[in-house]
Amino acid sequence: MSWMDQNPYSTGSRMYQRVLIAGMIILGIGFIVAIVGGLTSTRALSMTSLWIMGAGLITHVIAQIIRISGRRRELRESLEADRTRREQRGKDST
Repeated sequence: MSWMDQNPYSTGSRMYQRVLIAGMIILGIGFIVAIVGGLTSTRALSMTSLWIMGAGLITHVIAQIIRISGRRRELRESLEADRTRREQRGKDST
């Protein structure tokens, strides 16, 4: 596996990937609404775009929290497995 394959998206859980994509889609929709609101000089549309982009950013932050908790769980499981192997090696040598 090359270093290019080791990015957070490809190594993240399915839930992380889905929430991250949803956040990017919501942000994209917010940007489009902001552009349309700016071109048409519609203040209500421009203000609505801020709420949509805010929702997209919150969704993106939730995805990062999911990713962090998943990595902590993986690390905890790895440390537990290492400790178990060390204990087994200690029992085998006596």
